[in-house]
Amino acid sequence: MIEIKKLKQIDLKSCLDLIHNEKEYFSDLESIGWNNKQIRSQFNKDIDYSIGIYKNNNLISFMLGDLISIEKNAEYEILVLYVKKSERREGFASKLLKYIEKQKKNLNLKKIYLEVSKNNNNAIYLYKKNKYNLINIRKNYYLIKNQKIDSLCYLKLL
Repeated sequence: MIEIKKLKQIDLKSCLDLIHNEKEYFSDLESIGWNNKQIRSQFNKDIDYSIGIYKNNNLISFMLGDLISIEKNAEYEILVLYVKKSERREGFASKLLKYIEKQKKNLNLKKIYLEVSKNNNNAIYLYKKNKYNLINIRKNYYLIKNQKIDSLCYLKLL
């Protein structure tokens, strides 16, 4: 059974366990600062609006993000989107994107932002497929494995 839900403090352990069990696949995200401490900090933020997918009561995918209110409207920034290695290519990342988009009315959501490293071809394909538009390039933004890599900034207007 698949369940998509907003993650709460109680889900932090599941999130950290998934990362710990997938350390080799999570290493690029970890190299840009997404370690256990940063993820704990994310869950404690007032603007945290992270969501996850549970399959048979096990977390298999999550999206960490911030919900930022600007006057009466809201914007969402995707900080991390991760799918368990064995569950990739099953559409779970797209399900997370669609889930947040469906919250448009409830949250008065107008925009979704994200950044992705230029060398993350699978993620770039995912965002393009889901109609996110490239709006900016930050030159040499990330340092991954001692290599400076551009950041691609994407936006989706809802």
